[in-house]
Amino acid sequence: MKSGIRFLAAGFLLAVLVSFHGSLWADEPNDPPETIAGLRAAIQAILEENRIPGASIALVDRDGVIWAGGVGKADLAADRDATADTLFRVGSISKSFNALAVMTAVEAGLLDLDTPIREAAPDVAFENPWQDTRPITLAMALEHTTGFDDIRVREYAKVDDPGMTLVEGLAFNPSSRVSRWKPGTHMSYCNAGPPIVARALEIASGQDFESYVRANVLDPLGMHQSSFHFPENAARMAKGYRDDGVTEAHYDHITIRPSGALNSSASEMANYLRLMLNRGELDGRRLLRPESIERMETPTTTLAARAGHTYGYGLGNYTTIVNGHLFHGHDGGITGFAATSAYSPDLGVGFHISVNRPSGAIREIREHVGKFLTRDFEALEPPRADLTEEQLRAVAGYYQLVTPRSELTRFMLRLLDTRRVSLEAGSLFVKPLIGGERRELIPVTVDSFRLEGRPVATRFLVTDETGDRILQGRFGGNARQVPGWWVYGQLAVAAAVLTLMVSSLLFAFIWLPARVFGRFSELPAQATLVPLLAVLSLLGGVLLPFVLNPDMITDFGNRTARSMTVFLGTIAFAALSFYGLIAAWRSWASDGPRAARLHALLVAAACVIAVLYLGGHGLIGLRTWAY
Repeated sequence: MKSGIRFLAAGFLLAVLVSFHGSLWADEPNDPPETIAGLRAAIQAILEENRIPGASIALVDRDGVIWAGGVGKADLAADRDATADTLFRVGSISKSFNALAVMTAVEAGLLDLDTPIREAAPDVAFENPWQDTRPITLAMALEHTTGFDDIRVREYAKVDDPGMTLVEGLAFNPSSRVSRWKPGTHMSYCNAGPPIVARALEIASGQDFESYVRANVLDPLGMHQSSFHFPENAARMAKGYRDDGVTEAHYDHITIRPSGALNSSASEMANYLRLMLNRGELDGRRLLRPESIERMETPTTTLAARAGHTYGYGLGNYTTIVNGHLFHGHDGGITGFAATSAYSPDLGVGFHISVNRPSGAIREIREHVGKFLTRDFEALEPPRADLTEEQLRAVAGYYQLVTPRSELTRFMLRLLDTRRVSLEAGSLFVKPLIGGERRELIPVTVDSFRLEGRPVATRFLVTDETGDRILQGRFGGNARQVPGWWVYGQLAVAAAVLTLMVSSLLFAFIWLPARVFGRFSELPAQATLVPLLAVLSLLGGVLLPFVLNPDMITDFGNRTARSMTVFLGTIAFAALSFYGLIAAWRSWASDGPRAARLHALLVAAACVIAVLYLGGHGLIGLRTWAY
């Protein structure tokens, strides 16, 4: 869950952030282990190499646990080992248990997934401009197709109230819950959706969320130690750690627990995995009907899903690929922890991995575990369709992101997260316009495609109600096909603006010393100094706060020196930019060097263009503590 705020914050600095679901691009390990001892040793080596104190793992099949155990330390200070029974935070895997609880209520007749959330949870505030024609349903909220922005910085920063109720958590900052596009069309990951459905569950059942999940999911599965609150016996809980692998992380009491607060052990997560493998039954006790499990695994509300494509995000459960095989499950991340759970109904095996330091190395552990579990199974035969050249040409073109997870990153992603699909010698290739890897995009049908090395279609070409062609994927990243001139025109303007603004810094090393020695005296100082100050204020207001204290979540979510620097720095940038343009315009009639006058005017104009662009995206005077 906390990976969302890192996505938002890094968006101000990085060239492009494609989802935190980077496991699709991870390198695969060579020579996977053939024994449990070998697997354990490989995991230990990964932990040590990446400064991860400990891990807890479970491997299962339909009949029981293949192996469950801990590697490394649950608590460094106490020198306590991680075990299969140690509780770790599993982050967004909580959404899977929320969905399980909802499906028990659906089977009991308490809820209907097609009910609008306005009816099922009337005390939850949100805005949907399409309310009359396309109301948001419970299914849309669980499948992340509401169109809402992800929760905001101040919600991520609110982690100090363990007694906050779900009603209070949902009321804390409802401003992000505004549909940005027609609901039920595009998937865009949003932590606010599942808790709204959890609130509907509370209203329908007359119980608080945690009590309902305890009685109807956790206890029936024998998950008696798992909880959405900090455990009474703290010794059962692993310590979470910061990036250095030594500093203990704060235990976050998040505002919307159904999306990310679950604590569980590998041994208890094994029961959940076996439930899913056995289609809703565990050790002779049926919790859900098989069709309810299948519904959890199947997306229904995106354009691609309505076109019949089943690879995607269902109800707290999404499709993933492990060593060439289809699995279902969920990943999770929260301060100090990361986790991943996946199972294959076809192969009858599954796994859970928890670590107590967030690290991309969990993907490497997952690859080892996945290869170990599937070593005796033959991978799926990748399909390939033969399309005509005309059909291939219709796919080729430029695709620009239209559904950013965080609206604050749209200003950057619309420019940098654009992909080109090219047709070369009868084959399609996709590549980010700026940087990135070029990969073959292989047709599976006329409107579905897979990346090279993938056994099934993972990208789907659909047409929305306006006639626009959209390339959809599992985790959002929905991109509209746009003309090449539009893409390059935007990039050209952006490049010109940035070049001019940077040039003001370089030119300062010329004109400042020159003025000291009496040169450029005919050119009014304001014409060059004010635009320079504008650029410096932008750099100070945006870049400086990100290179200070790494605990940016707390700082940006509250009124602090760091968040005030962004607020005041961007306002200063706007004011100085307009003043600088006036000063540069007035200096045009001066006797200074023509090139210097022209440069000052162009820099000032570039600053004003940047102000208008950033202001249009809500970044000028941004109050992160109130956003």
